[in-house]
Amino acid sequence: MKHIGFTVVLGLWLCGFAMFATQGASQPTQATGRVEWIDIHVHLVGGRGSLQDYQAAIRGALGAMEESGIRKMVVMPPPQIYGNPGNHEYDSFAEVLKRYPTRFAFLGGGGSLNPMLQAANGTEVSNDLRREFEDKANEILQRGALGFGEITAHHLSHVPGHPYESVAADHPLLLLLVDIAGRNNALIDFHFDLVTEEMKAPEWLSSPPNPRLFRPNLAAFERLLEHNRKAKIVWAHAGSDMLGNWTIELSRRLLVRHPNLYMSLRLAPGRAPQNHPLSRDNEIRPGWLQLLRDFPDRFVIGGDQFFVSPSVRGGGPGVEFSQRAPMNRERTRVFLAALPADLSRKIALENAIRLYRLKD
Repeated sequence: MKHIGFTVVLGLWLCGFAMFATQGASQPTQATGRVEWIDIHVHLVGGRGSLQDYQAAIRGALGAMEESGIRKMVVMPPPQIYGNPGNHEYDSFAEVLKRYPTRFAFLGGGGSLNPMLQAANGTEVSNDLRREFEDKANEILQRGALGFGEITAHHLSHVPGHPYESVAADHPLLLLLVDIAGRNNALIDFHFDLVTEEMKAPEWLSSPPNPRLFRPNLAAFERLLEHNRKAKIVWAHAGSDMLGNWTIELSRRLLVRHPNLYMSLRLAPGRAPQNHPLSRDNEIRPGWLQLLRDFPDRFVIGGDQFFVSPSVRGGGPGVEFSQRAPMNRERTRVFLAALPADLSRKIALENAIRLYRLKD
């Protein structure tokens, strides 16, 4: 029965998303032109896990880039836990990506550092674990990664097979990772589902694996941001708020207080439409437009696109998420086209080039 309920909810979500996307058809010519951008949050799924298999997924990404005007992608493994089927790390695809240096860059740690973090869900961390964690982080950077991702302190489970993950945002291993990033001019792509006050899980979230009660986690996140100002932390999925807590006002307060905080915009609708940058008429909400104008250098595009090798059989989270990618690209195009030209250029291209030290 849980699966039936989930299917109904997902169907309604996708129908709403499709209606949300198609409402842009009546917009002026500006919203229908070609817009170029850099997507700094992309995932690949390889069925057999071989280099050839990831090459097939990369071909799909390249096709989408040509069709949609995406100049470059930053690829990373999702945030994983030990023992989850389909686990992989950056080394599964990095060598193939290096064949296209002008089109791709990558982050690492989602398949190695993040499982270590989730398994050490406590305040005490042994010296041996710290050394192992630091050695792996340094190795990731030495292999050419621009930083670490996707790393999470709180990650909701949306679909079957998608794990729930939760540790304190100021966990000792996260503080260590911030220090490593800070001294190497690297960044951290950080998935963090925000909880500002104790709340019950919404009905659309299945429990388990999600807990029935969520506890506040904002104070720990701010301690992470304060720990080392040299570390650049990119908070993933701005705009597609899932629990209704990530408001414009809260974003403003955090951006003022934490100069090392950046946000990547995911234009999927999320579960809190009042916190989305676009109205249902495809107009940028005035509060969002003012936020972007006030912090023009602090936002990038992170579409959370999944590209799956044709060899993948059956379903799974990666396959399901890949089916949403075309709509997300269209929403991104509409959003960037609706911005003033100078602001659009910064968010679409210039901020990512500077922040991620991207080369043509």
